[in-house]
Order: sequence, then structure tokens, then C-alpha cells
Amino acid sequence: MSLKAPSEFTRLSIGVLAICFVVGVAGRMVPEHFPNLVTPLINEFDWTRGTVASIFSVGAITSGLMGPFAGYLFDKLGPAKLYALGFCFAGGGLILAGYANQLWQFYIGLGLFVGIAAACCGNVPNSAFTSRWFQAKLPIALAIIFSALGAGSFIGLTLSQILINRYGWRGVEISMGVAILCLLPILLILPWKKLSVGKPHAASSLTGEIKTTPPLDWTIRKAVKTPSFWGLFFVFFITANGMYSIVFQSVTYLIDNNMTPVEASFNIGLTGIFIPIGMISCGYFLTKYHTSYVALLTFAMTIIAVIFIWQYQSVGEYWAIIGFIIFFGLTMGTRAPIVGSLSAKVFRSRNFGLIYGCISSGGGIGMASGTFLSGWIYDITGSYDAVFTFSLTCLVLGATPFILIPNIREYGRQF
Repeated sequence: MSLKAPSEFTRLSIGVLAICFVVGVAGRMVPEHFPNLVTPLINEFDWTRGTVASIFSVGAITSGLMGPFAGYLFDKLGPAKLYALGFCFAGGGLILAGYANQLWQFYIGLGLFVGIAAACCGNVPNSAFTSRWFQAKLPIALAIIFSALGAGSFIGLTLSQILINRYGWRGVEISMGVAILCLLPILLILPWKKLSVGKPHAASSLTGEIKTTPPLDWTIRKAVKTPSFWGLFFVFFITANGMYSIVFQSVTYLIDNNMTPVEASFNIGLTGIFIPIGMISCGYFLTKYHTSYVALLTFAMTIIAVIFIWQYQSVGEYWAIIGFIIFFGLTMGTRAPIVGSLSAKVFRSRNFGLIYGCISSGGGIGMASGTFLSGWIYDITGSYDAVFTFSLTCLVLGATPFILIPNIREYGRQF
């Protein structure tokens, strides 16, 4: 008769989840507010949409390439110093953008600095931090902290657009930067010595019910030789292309179809309300059902969401926006706990931060290429139809590793 494992949700582990969530919100609201800057930057500087998209692409690719380095720094320095570094870059980047007048200045502020901040406060360190406290319930724990994307997206899109209309985009960038820097003292006084230790994962050995990776001292050199590593990297990369080709265009697309800027930002921001529901539901389903089945369901729902927004052509077709808000919101970011929990299961080791950082870099690179290609495709075609077709193609391809790679299917069995 097996012993009942103690709950992994303790006071300290819940505190870790809360910290990761708040840090995640701060880290996500900065890049997620960028769609609201597309029209103001085009109007003020007379830039093409592709040029504006390139600013976000610099940030996204910086975030992606910084992922492995952020994982390395987490393994070496711990969460406190890494999060503080991220807050400094986020605040500094926004303030710089508020005073910028040249493209290269935006590349440094909203591109390089914000990209570094997103990596330091993003899924890589949060996943590594959380994996120190959870094993059997790791999918749910990751879903909770990754749902910060929803809060960050809603705050970043909705609040920033309201403030932009009232104070102008420059005032908003500077104010957001100062607000984030003001959070630094609160961050630094937390009891990091207790929080950083984690707890031994003895629970799974008591029940005998959790399948774990055979003992192996994983290194990045060993990991990159496996199909699992590249399959999970591909999921992040190609899915990010599909998602952010829509995210970048969504607000402007609605404005071009006769919505006011505030209405457009509010409607896209509403997807953030459903993100926590989708994330936590996804995490729960991962503990009950095969990961591949859950993953394929999320891809199907996202494809439906893209089809919904594609149908919106005028203000009288709000049903299409409702469908998009629900389906896109429920699946936005859900691939993060799916891939994150699988990565932790396959590559659990003292080098997990670096390994997962390399895997997640596919998402940052995909965000960059998806955003840039979205703007470029629109510039050369003058049509959103090609953009939506590109997005749907990427989403179909993103689901294939869960079908085609045997090791991913095997480790995708119930946690």
C-alpha cells in the first residue's frame, strides 16, 4: 500500500508562485503593450509597418537569444539578482523609448533593453525557480505562473491605450518605466535565502506513481543531440510565429475595420481575461490526460480563433470578435506549460535552467520572425488575408512534434 504524498502547495511554495506571477506580469506587460504603439509611431515618424515591426522583432529575438544566458545566470546567481537585473533593463528601456527620436534609439530601448528584461523576468527563470518546489504538480504550478501573460497583456494593452489617448505615447513609456523601477526595493527585501533553496522531491518516491527521467547528468551538449530537444524547440519557434503574426496586427486590423483605437485595444486586451482560465485548465488537464492530446486540443482552438478574427470585416460582426477573444484567450501561452513541464520531465538536472533556456529561445526567435514577417507580408501584399494564411500554416506545423516524435509522445503520458 503506497503512502500518501504530502502536498507540494506549502506556504513557501505558494509564495514562490506569487513572486513568479508578479514578476511575470511586470515582464510581460512591457512587450505586450507594443501593438498600441504601431499607429502612433507610423503617424509620427512616417515609417512603414515593417519598420515598426522590426523594433518589436529586435526585442523578441533579444529575449529569445538571452533565454539560455538567463537560464545560466539563474543557475549561477539565483532568482533575486536576475529579477532585479530585469527590472532595471525594463525601466531603463521604457524611459529611453519615451525620449527616442531615431530608429536606433527604439532598437536599444524597446528592442535590446526590453528584450533582456523579458528574458530575465520570463518563463525560463520562473520555470527553473518553480521546478525547485514542484514535481507532481509542476504542470499546474507552471500554468499558474505562466497565466501572468494574461494579466500582463490585459494591463499592457488596455491601460496603456487609455493613457496614450490622454497623455500621449511618450508620457506613458516614461511613466511605465519609472513605475517598474519603483518596484525594485520591494523585490530586494523578500526572504530570498529561504525561497531559493527549494525542497527535495521526495514525494514522488513515496507513491511510486510518477514516472521520472532515468538518472542522467544532463548537459546542454547531451540535450541538443536528442529529438526531444529540437522537437520542443520547434514547437516554441513555429507556434510563436503563428501567434505573434496575429498579436502584432490585431489592434491595427480592427482599427482598419472601423473600430476606434480604444475599442480595438480593449477587445484584444480582453483575451487576457481568459488566459489564466486557459492556462490553469491546461495545467490541470496535463495531470489527467496525455500531453499530446492536450496540446493538439490547444492548437485546434487557436486555429479556430484565427478563423474567427479573419471573419471580422465591419462593426456589425462583433460575434467574430467574441469568438476570437474566447478561443485565443483560452489558448494564448498554453504551449508554455506544456513544453515547460515536458522539458522538466525529460531534462531534469542541475543544468535545467540552461537547457530550458535554449529550448525557450525558439519562442523568442519565433516572436521576432513572426512579427517581422507579419509586417513584411502586409507591406508587400496590402492584405491581411496573407497574414492570416501564414499564421494558420504555422499553427498546423506547430502541432506536428506531438504526433511525429516518439519520445515526446512517451514522456507525454500522465504526470
